[in-house]
Amino acid sequence: MLDKIREYMARNPWAGWLVALLVLGVAIGTYFFRTQGDSPYSPESMQEMLTVRFTDTDEVIQIPRGRLDKQLRGMGAVLDPTQGIINPKTGKPTGFLVDQSEWDAMISRINSERERNRVTPQGTSGGVRPAPRTDVPKPLDPATGAPIVSPTAPPK
Repeated sequence: MLDKIREYMARNPWAGWLVALLVLGVAIGTYFFRTQGDSPYSPESMQEMLTVRFTDTDEVIQIPRGRLDKQLRGMGAVLDPTQGIINPKTGKPTGFLVDQSEWDAMISRINSERERNRVTPQGTSGGVRPAPRTDVPKPLDPATGAPIVSPTAPPK
């Protein structure tokens, strides 16, 4: 089968160039369509500056979307849309996006992602510890040649 393809390409070099151009076209198309930034986690989206207003001091700040997302994810298991980010001057959760619909969408997206990641398809918690690896050799003590036993490792 490959011999026939090789013979055809040898007889018709234009076919090889056509295949090369098609592969190049697909690669270029994939690059441009993949880097358009439709994802809320694209680099362009994470660098977008958002306006946050602290309701207790009426202060307005500009913050990158990525930093706001990181602060929200560090606030607890389930986010309450009525609780904002922490005002560094007062220590109270009073910072909200000026665009309320964008705030609600961001909170609901983070909450739905957390819910989706918390429950596995089997219905068990996602916090199951992995099995210990038995294929990794244990380090040896250079003086005795015996395996080094960690003081924190459980006895066997």
